[in-house]
Amino acid sequence: MKQNNDRDLFLISVFTFVTVFLWITFELIKTTKTSTITPAVQQLSASISATIDTDTLNVLNSRKRH
Repeated sequence: MKQNNDRDLFLISVFTFVTVFLWITFELIKTTKTSTITPAVQQLSASISATIDTDTLNVLNSRKRH
């Protein structure tokens, strides 16, 4: 009796794992095929200049001291 229960639990576990794995896989495939990046988002995600405007920082520092 115990061996039969263990086998049933094993089969349920395997089928559940396979089902969840396939579900996740198909959702990922669907998402990669249907997601698009609009030109506005592409423009926003373009690289940002890393230069610092030291003149503006100096003006702000001088305001803070006065």
